[in-house]
Amino acid sequence: MKIDITQQAKDHTFHLIVKIDQFKNLRDYETCHNLINALSLDFDLDPEITLDDLKNIVQEAKNEEALELSCTIGNEGVDIEF
Repeated sequence: MKIDITQQAKDHTFHLIVKIDQFKNLRDYETCHNLINALSLDFDLDPEITLDDLKNIVQEAKNEEALELSCTIGNEGVDIEF
């Protein structure tokens, strides 16, 4: 699974981009979910997204024929878009 991660130098916000076609099996979902949760801890955030939430978001993105999932993690919380 390939995940592009960048961090803003100014506010240390993380930005992840994952191609929707990278989600092929349960392990891919778990990898992405664990990474989001680990980066959330840098901002003392409680895990805001469950594995089932992530599965539902990816399924919705597939239904809308989106190509990638974008996740921003920072002081404001976790924001996932497609």
